Amino acid sequence: MFPPRWFLPYDAFFQLLTAFVALAVALYALRGHKWVKEKILYNLFLAFLLLSVGLLINGVTLAYAYALRVPFTAPSGPLVMADVGFWAYYFMSMLAYTLLIFAYINHLREATVALAGGLAIGGGWGAGGGNAGSSLLIAGPFMELVLVLLLSMVIVGQLAHLMVKRNRYSVMVTLSFLLLLASHVLIMLSPLEDVMYVMGRVLELAGFVSIFGVLYGLRRGG
Repeated sequence: MFPPRWFLPYDAFFQLLTAFVALAVALYALRGHKWVKEKILYNLFLAFLLLSVGLLINGVTLAYAYALRVPFTAPSGPLVMADVGFWAYYFMSMLAYTLLIFAYINHLREATVALAGGLAIGGGWGAGGGNAGSSLLIAGPFMELVLVLLLSMVIVGQLAHLMVKRNRYSVMVTLSFLLLLASHVLIMLSPLEDVMYVMGRVLELAGFVSIFGVLYGLRRGG
């Protein structure tokens, strides 16, 4: 989705900041994987690394488009550059959330088998507008809908995980993904009202920061 024209420089900043938070999540997940060797943490590392790269590319291309004062009234060179960031962000986001879905499926199957066998499942590192003639406006709502559906599946997996292994960190992770889901719902509906886009970006950053807080707390506690 393309941000309201007045919000463009702030959106670039938000996405760059969120990219660095996502990278911090990825690095903490990788450290956790090296510590306890849980595969789901490695999947979390890969997923948030992809999200970080996608957000970084999108933020840089938005900043580039703003710096050149693109009018967004007709396709142009800088507008095409913004489209590159747009597609990179959505492609990597879809890949990341799909990776998380499969990670939850595998993790839940292993946990269920262990539970059925009477094994104790311990704590630790467990669960983790303008009138632009571009694909930014044409495909944006559809791409956001895809992300909403993927995140909904991630949340279903996390809720199922809570049934097998419940602790305060798992609950916090669930709430974090709910924030991300709400952010994409708002961005998807932003053509109705510009403020929805702004609120969506704020919630997206809050969701990433929340997940980072969970991993940071687990690291200090573990």
